[in-house]
Amino acid sequence: MSPNSEYHPISLQIIDTVAAAKGVSPMELTPLADVIDPDALDSLYSPATATTVTLRFEYEGYSVRIDDDGSVTLSESDAPTR
Repeated sequence: MSPNSEYHPISLQIIDTVAAAKGVSPMELTPLADVIDPDALDSLYSPATATTVTLRFEYEGYSVRIDDDGSVTLSESDAPTR
């Protein structure tokens, strides 16, 4: 990451991506902390951490996949939503 680039925590990327997919404000979503620890996610996928982890979990009717490069992918989930 260059000194001029802005770090956007993975937890916020997930919230923004899901909100955009649902066409709602991020404030309308279930708190991410109700599903997964956002601080742990941010630590795992921070620029200072060289991770080789791919993580998947269910959130707001989507299966969220985070690849080791920090990219967030959504797919429709078969799991029931709250």
